[in-house]
Amino acid sequence: MPEVPEGEIPEGGVTFRDLALARKGQGPLAPAWWALRRQGRLARTELVRSALVRLWAGAVREAGPPPGPVALGGVGSLGRSELGPMSDLDLVVVYEGRSWSADHRKRFAQALWYEIWDAGFDLDQSFRSLAECRRVASSDLPAATGLLSLRHLAGDEGLAGRAASAVLGDWRAAARRRLTDLSSSVARRESAFGHLAYRLEPDLKEARGGTRDTVTLDAVVASWLAERPRRELGFDEAREYLLDVRDAVHLAAHRGTSLLLMADQDSAARALDPYLTADQLLTNLARAGRTVAYALDTTIRRATGNLPGSHTSPAVIVRGRRQGPRLAPLAQGLAEFNGEIVLGAGPAPEEDPVLPLRAARVAAQTGLAFEPLTVLSLRRCPPLPDPWPLAARQELAAFLAEGLPIIATWEALDQAGLIVRLWPQWAPVRNLIQRNPLHRYTVDRHQVEAAARLAGLDLGTAPPDLVAVATLFHDLGKRPGERDHAGLGALLARPLAAHLGYAAEEVDFIVTLIRHHLTLAELATSCDPAASATQEHLASAVGHRLDLLDGLAALTEADARATGPKAWTKLRASLIRQLVAATRARLAQVQGLAQGPPL
Repeated sequence: MPEVPEGEIPEGGVTFRDLALARKGQGPLAPAWWALRRQGRLARTELVRSALVRLWAGAVREAGPPPGPVALGGVGSLGRSELGPMSDLDLVVVYEGRSWSADHRKRFAQALWYEIWDAGFDLDQSFRSLAECRRVASSDLPAATGLLSLRHLAGDEGLAGRAASAVLGDWRAAARRRLTDLSSSVARRESAFGHLAYRLEPDLKEARGGTRDTVTLDAVVASWLAERPRRELGFDEAREYLLDVRDAVHLAAHRGTSLLLMADQDSAARALDPYLTADQLLTNLARAGRTVAYALDTTIRRATGNLPGSHTSPAVIVRGRRQGPRLAPLAQGLAEFNGEIVLGAGPAPEEDPVLPLRAARVAAQTGLAFEPLTVLSLRRCPPLPDPWPLAARQELAAFLAEGLPIIATWEALDQAGLIVRLWPQWAPVRNLIQRNPLHRYTVDRHQVEAAARLAGLDLGTAPPDLVAVATLFHDLGKRPGERDHAGLGALLARPLAAHLGYAAEEVDFIVTLIRHHLTLAELATSCDPAASATQEHLASAVGHRLDLLDGLAALTEADARATGPKAWTKLRASLIRQLVAATRARLAQVQGLAQGPPL
């Protein structure tokens, strides 16, 4: 805890009036109370605990000796030592025995809570018997997850321990139902609050990937059906960063809120780092939110798979001896075990540079998730040669052709750090926020979404693999302050496409699509699609080539659909298709080709 100068602690110990002054930035306790990061959270927790111990002793004196065992516990952020500067206090008094009359409970509660209310703290409190704690935990999911973090603060420590153990035992006994309830609550919150990574004004608590998800993950782990996420995936660091930002928001807004409004983003960023911008803060938050969401998804999936009666491979006994598990081969170096992709027969990862791409293709095609250690093991694969061999390009093309299933697979590879190892050019756009109301995703997720949506479109005469690569990297040039991201993207794409091993004319095809990925939509919506000049402008952009026109039409639609519903309206789609059809007819006439069917 940050030190307070000796002699400045109020006589008689810490009171809630002292803490109220500290919350206003006054008094000797203010520096400790408003300290940020983990140090500040531990300091606030200790200050509140000290004040509650003092308050408890006074309540016992005022209300008279308790007629039976009784304890004061902290739950929620106080129980987890994650208290923010303006957080609510969640407290529960647990008692045991039948000698507690309603009048005695009332007098004890009034003596205990009044000073907290009088000091202006928001208080969520309850006074329950041990049996009531168990009943509430069995019927109320938020109450149950809160009680799982029950921490003894004052009174009978043994009773608090028994209450925590009883709730935990009940939780584990009802794990099957609780996992279903938790999964449903996660889906409801995402529907209501969206994903923290993709909101311009995210709710740090309730949004997908927010602090509520970290508490949910704790609850899943408490079931003993799954382990905590592996350290290499960075869950603990992501959790701490979410709490750091929440504390900075409390400082910026000076109120208890988990909503990061635009008006507070600059102040919150500067509170964490004088040189941190609001955009950088949102980018960091996107990274943390995605890490938390992925960790929770993986933990719930593994816990569900470990439920009694879930699919497991039976033990194999040969001549009376237990053998190793039998794996179902999926591809070279990969197999399926208990519904997950694991390493199988074949060269070791250190000898197989194509393995990450092969694993991505297999995961997208089968819908299977990676076993957590397996996806981390892929980092041991050596880098692909320059240029890529044909086998690598084929695996990439097959992966991108799978459509929407590539999104979950990409996220798993990205969380393991494999995407930026395959394409270092991806790093600058990873988690990059887009302050554009039309865009619903960060730059990197938008590109993956576009590539996924491309798979369902008619590409006409365009080569599918080249259009897919162009779509995946079409916004690679987006940088803060960059005015011509299409032009920069084309410059970046040329060496990238050459590194992938494409021939010179194929590289030109990819670069042209990226350079002009905005051209078709801009012409169709700002000029007359029926005008000869508009059609000639588009024809010139694609070098008067039908395959490039078809590829650009597909990329444009995939890009718009991935952006959001307002980017691909019936009117915009009609204008774009009208211009493509007219330009197609123009090219067919000029080149003496038979006119193909309109898109």
